[in-house]
Amino acid sequence: MRGSLALLVLMCGVLLTGAFASAKQPYQSATVVSVANRETPSVYVGNPTDAPLQSEVYSYDIGIELNCTVYTVRYETGLDYVPSVFSPNQKVEVSLEKHVMNVNLPGAREVRLSIGRRTRVRSTSCAADN
Repeated sequence: MRGSLALLVLMCGVLLTGAFASAKQPYQSATVVSVANRETPSVYVGNPTDAPLQSEVYSYDIGIELNCTVYTVRYETGLDYVPSVFSPNQKVEVSLEKHVMNVNLPGAREVRLSIGRRTRVRSTSCAADN
């Protein structure tokens, strides 16, 4: 009897954990406001021909406006390519978490981007909404 009760409690815990893990924030419509290439300078001091090989990572700071706040997120890739959805004035579907923004890309792909900065927009349209 005790074993069955323990198994029942364990199964309920597993099911509830799965239900909470799959509950994601709903997507909201946002607008890309800026895209900037982020340069990562070399820190090697000495003869440049003796510098060790470095992996090539391209990094971009992308400004996305959602509910009168511009979130600056970091997009990093091994290719020198930014998806066309990350162009200024493009609409994107986003889902916010505490330090991460999930962006829904065409083709049923989702990109998880870290939020570096939040800036409140000071415009008349935002003042009227709040």
